[in-house]
Amino acid sequence: MRKKMKILLLFSILISNVCITPLSWAATTTQNSKTNTTASTSEKEVSTSSNLTDETTTSSNALDVTNTSEGNSALDTTSPTTEKTTSSTQSETSESKVVKPKTVARLAANEAEVNNWADFVSGIRNENITKIILTASFDNPSSSDSSLSGYSRKNDLEIDGQGYRVDFKNSSIQLGAPQNTIGNFHMHDIILNQRYVGASSEDIVGTRLNYTNGAKWKYRFGNITTEPGVQRLARASHAEVRVYGKMDIDTRAENFYLGSFIMEDGTEYKGNVNYYNFSVFWYNVTASSTSTGASREFTIGKNCHVEAGQTQTSGRTYPAVYSHYLALTVGENSVFNVDMPGNAVRFDDNGAGMTIKKGAIVNLTSKQASGSVVAFSNDNTYLMAEPGSYFYVIGTSSQPLINLSANGLGTGNITRSGNSFTLNSPAQYDLRNLNNSQSAVNVANGNRSENSFNILDSDIDLWKVGVPVLGPSSETYAKVQNLNVVGSGTREVITTSDTGLQQFKQANYRRISGMNQNPKIEWTPVTDADRTIKGRVVIGEVPDNNGLVNGEIHYIPVYASENQANVTLTDTYGNVHGNLMTDSEGYITYTDVSNPAQFQKAGEKITGIAKRGPWVTPAAIATTVLDVTPPEPANVDNSDAIQSITTKLTGTGEPNSIITLTVNGQPQTIPAQVVNETGKWEIDISSLNLTRGDVIQIFLQDQSGPVTQLSESERPSTNNAIGNINPVADMNYRDATFKAATKVTVVGYLSLAEVPDKLEFGTNQVSNQNQLYQPTVVGKLIVSDTRGGAKKPWRLTLHQAETLKNGTVSLEDALSYTSSLGKKQITTATQVVESGEFTSDGSKEISATWTGDRGFELTVPVEKQRIGEYSGKLSWQLEDVPGN
Repeated sequence: MRKKMKILLLFSILISNVCITPLSWAATTTQNSKTNTTASTSEKEVSTSSNLTDETTTSSNALDVTNTSEGNSALDTTSPTTEKTTSSTQSETSESKVVKPKTVARLAANEAEVNNWADFVSGIRNENITKIILTASFDNPSSSDSSLSGYSRKNDLEIDGQGYRVDFKNSSIQLGAPQNTIGNFHMHDIILNQRYVGASSEDIVGTRLNYTNGAKWKYRFGNITTEPGVQRLARASHAEVRVYGKMDIDTRAENFYLGSFIMEDGTEYKGNVNYYNFSVFWYNVTASSTSTGASREFTIGKNCHVEAGQTQTSGRTYPAVYSHYLALTVGENSVFNVDMPGNAVRFDDNGAGMTIKKGAIVNLTSKQASGSVVAFSNDNTYLMAEPGSYFYVIGTSSQPLINLSANGLGTGNITRSGNSFTLNSPAQYDLRNLNNSQSAVNVANGNRSENSFNILDSDIDLWKVGVPVLGPSSETYAKVQNLNVVGSGTREVITTSDTGLQQFKQANYRRISGMNQNPKIEWTPVTDADRTIKGRVVIGEVPDNNGLVNGEIHYIPVYASENQANVTLTDTYGNVHGNLMTDSEGYITYTDVSNPAQFQKAGEKITGIAKRGPWVTPAAIATTVLDVTPPEPANVDNSDAIQSITTKLTGTGEPNSIITLTVNGQPQTIPAQVVNETGKWEIDISSLNLTRGDVIQIFLQDQSGPVTQLSESERPSTNNAIGNINPVADMNYRDATFKAATKVTVVGYLSLAEVPDKLEFGTNQVSNQNQLYQPTVVGKLIVSDTRGGAKKPWRLTLHQAETLKNGTVSLEDALSYTSSLGKKQITTATQVVESGEFTSDGSKEISATWTGDRGFELTVPVEKQRIGEYSGKLSWQLEDVPGN
């Protein structure tokens, strides 16, 4: 039996050197159903459909429009805009082939449809016709028409405009002595124009100042628009006028002469005077006690929105509602905005006054510099803001803003008696005189004791004459039970529940305000780089100094004054910081003084509750801490051994952050990578042409996005649309220092990048002849040189560090190595087996040349072929070779 031997050589090394979803059919059906329903109640649509179905539809299918006078709610409450939209919608529905039943219109004997001026005039002159329905827009074909203007209408009349337009030119409807006890004129859903020439065009409708006839009529207007050429909508002296719907009344002179005026609930009214220096509403005579306007009221119903003003610039004489009215009432939850060149409100008759109901908002603005915004110009007049109402008065007046002893024009003082101004537990009020040297309120003329000013159950904030009107208040008093001021000057008497107000002097204060609201907190944006948390306490919102401008009110916050409010703050760590008092600008601050700094947690909430006297924020107000801090710099594996031949970088960092890099400060085009959820990353750098000494800087950027809550100038330069990125160098921002992105410097070595693990000569039969073996190589022999410009020639030496032997049988002299340097016997003595020089950074796989007669050979003579295992170790040494 043949015996076997196994030969194994191991190595030691010595080195010197990142459907469009269709609309649901259900929804479409619902819309079509809505359209059909609306169209079926529109007389305009009915008229059209009757032309299509006249011959085929029986009277049982016709829409009965006989009883459509004042009770026709569908028409009375539908605006012209709504009807036009309905018509358009039906047309579109028809094109979509949605079929709906057609209905025939049947006119009652007292109704007439008209589509031209002649028929319109004829209908008005026909006392048997009490309802005229327009089916088209039309103009008076002549400059005037005496057949209309010269006729006195006696019977009730309703004009249903159906959204159409009529230009009366120099003509109007004259109402005479009514044939009934009370005559009723009703006009709605119409657009009107006129050309003023004289008596025939002083109004659209009226009794031509025949007060006997006027006292017997009632007027009702709804959904009416007047174009700027209309002189007045109606001269209804002594008469009751009601309005509803959407009223847009732009007239050259007053909108109305009135006996009394009632605005029905939900009305939107915009009234403007564009030419004359007149009021918007004129009670030109005192309505008689037997007239329809006997109440002399000006009543705004609930949930109305009213704007009254003037674009005329010829004078500043009159208030919005002028002369012989008795009671101006603003109903619950209604808005009454007045912007007049003269007084906004003036009480001209003895006993006249104004009442503001709960939830109502009144904004009174005057452009007049020489008169009061609210003038009490007679005796026994009053202004009462009831509990829960809002009352704002703003003006630049050389007189007191609200003068309880005003002359007839509100431009000076005169002795008045019995007048009272009361703010009874208002939701909010603000009386603001923008004149630096004038007061908000004057109670009496000179040193007299008439009249009274009262504030009940309300906050009182006071700004002294001369201090900035929008700055912090000079004095503040929360929830005062009562302040009663009687008289002025040396006769001024103060009665109050608050001792601090006992020294109150009306002439000292230009602004008097009461917020009566729970405070709020406006947080200054807090970042995770701030030690300081800052917020500003808002005690209410009021109109800005411009008041009403073009129908718009811009509200601004009122901030707490020094020590007026305090805040309890809870930070993102759950720490509670209490009793933080407001400064003179209303700010509260908390600053962390711990070392090291405890910055707030990004993405978590800071909350606060503000308190001002009895007023407390009902629920904590929160702000989210902004993330402006970049990730911690990346950790790079083997950062001190990165060479030009390194193909990838690996390391750890903040999960989901993006990895990019620069080389010597220059951005690279290699694709960015993302740190995985376990915090590990790698990036391929094999395409980079690196040399020793190059600096690679690895940037991590989170994906928190831009910090839009900060202005561009306030954001750190490290934040962009993606998120926060490490800075190039350490950067100070607010109270934090952002650490620079990690840098690694490319190193250069002459090195054995890899050596074989072993040479396996195999298991062989013992023979009676000398045997030559070549090994199986496990691993590779690779020399690399990354020294850049410092390259020199190199050489590789080899020797047996442990002799190849089997017990005592040695094969030290049997191993050889063949290369370009020739064949060398490898013993325990060192031999140079390879040499070379790199022209650029790189590596050479020497083992790739070990084919044929190159590489290792083992020659085993017969006498040394012994049963057993031969093993040993080889030692490689790579050396610089000095240049020539």
